[in-house]
Amino acid sequence: MKTSIVKNINSYRKFVRNNNDWNKNGDYVVYWMQANRRIEYNYALEYAVAVANNLKKPLLIYEVLNVDYPWVCERFHHFILEGIKEHYLYFTNKSIKGVRYVPYIELEKGYAERLIYTLASNACGIISDEFPVLKIRKYNERVGNNVTVPYITIDSNGIIPLGVSEKDPYSAYLFRKVMQKYIVEALKYPPAKEPLVNLKNWGQCTLPTNFKESYAFDENLLNNLDTLLDSLPINHTIKKVEKVGTRASALEIMNHFVEFKLARYEDDRNHPDRQGGSGLSPWLHFGKISSYEIVDKVLSKQPMGWNIEESEPNGGKNSGFFRGHSYVESFLDELITWREVGFQFAHHRPDYDQFDSLPDWAKKTMNEHDQDPREYVYSLEELANSQTHDQIWNAAQTELRTQGVMHNYLRMLWGKKIIEWTGSHVKALEVLIELNNRYALDGCDPNSYSGIFWCLGRFDRAWQEREIFGKLRYMSSQSTSKKIKLKHYLNIYGS
Repeated sequence: MKTSIVKNINSYRKFVRNNNDWNKNGDYVVYWMQANRRIEYNYALEYAVAVANNLKKPLLIYEVLNVDYPWVCERFHHFILEGIKEHYLYFTNKSIKGVRYVPYIELEKGYAERLIYTLASNACGIISDEFPVLKIRKYNERVGNNVTVPYITIDSNGIIPLGVSEKDPYSAYLFRKVMQKYIVEALKYPPAKEPLVNLKNWGQCTLPTNFKESYAFDENLLNNLDTLLDSLPINHTIKKVEKVGTRASALEIMNHFVEFKLARYEDDRNHPDRQGGSGLSPWLHFGKISSYEIVDKVLSKQPMGWNIEESEPNGGKNSGFFRGHSYVESFLDELITWREVGFQFAHHRPDYDQFDSLPDWAKKTMNEHDQDPREYVYSLEELANSQTHDQIWNAAQTELRTQGVMHNYLRMLWGKKIIEWTGSHVKALEVLIELNNRYALDGCDPNSYSGIFWCLGRFDRAWQEREIFGKLRYMSSQSTSKKIKLKHYLNIYGS
């Protein structure tokens, strides 16, 4: 895999997956929408529009929902389907010349990938999303090798392009230095708000005959998502939640946070009773909203006369770089540094979800304390159903199981207790991944994996040694109850 010749920082977002020549006799350019499920502020779509204009070909947007991704269930499917329906209605009701939107919901495993090969047979080339984990990572590797036209993936995941770093960042401090070095330039080259506005009308996009024969999906089913869900071969025990998986919902949440919560973010973010976080993680994970537009919105709250170009690197410190309001800096450190360090790590490390990817000091101390006696040992399903002796932990797990989210501070405690209550550290990791990815709407996200592995020492340092944890950071429910406000939260989610 190689990056393009550098013209500006966004060239580090481009990954050329094969050496094939553009098929100038093709009927269309394909944008395969996998990770960044939005038509605004999307570098990949912007690039696909540019290619279509250069080749003077119409653009085909192919958005797929597979039934064979890990932990597939009603909860995730419904959230994604709401976004697909939003796109379907947009393209149905708004005439945009030169583009065709084709949604596809797999009714059987494997059909979506077959169809991308069918589309490739008549395509000039394929553009898709760079995303460094799980199914999408594997698709991009496999499809790039199997098509006879160019296959290019574009990173539209965050503010700092994945390609700027040469190796995995082993600490937030190290990545923060990278962020401080590149963010001014990155913000100079933002994604286009509406990339389709720039698409010229190169005629109607005609689908291959063999595609139509294999398509086997009635788009009218999008009008009744519950009926559609019932018909699919997915896990039907993990039900949908009330959160709406549309871009419109994401924008509403963002605007409410910036207007009413941002100014108190520093004080409120760690207190479950105050719900001071943005709550945008599910929509970020499924690409319904761009990091850039959140950053842009938040920076609009800086003092009069503030200018990002006057910021200078300050050695990776977590304060002082953005100047202005401290609550803005606090939030941006979470959104950019702590979110994107996980993307950078996974990009460079295929073993991002494996125990061996942990730092040597952490593996050593866990090995030394792996056989320490545990006062409590719970099974996976006891943990899943909040059946422990710990009221705070049970409440956090109940929120995760029933709402698909968990308060960020409690997520740290939740992970630390699982280390304490399982038979080994390797087993703890297995349980953490299973529970997180089974229930969390932002599960399987690089940032989500960062949270899990942080509990086991990734992006952290050695602390005072103690039983079971060794030199891993320790957290207790007793100290947590003294630090944060939980009364209202426990009334809602406690037993």
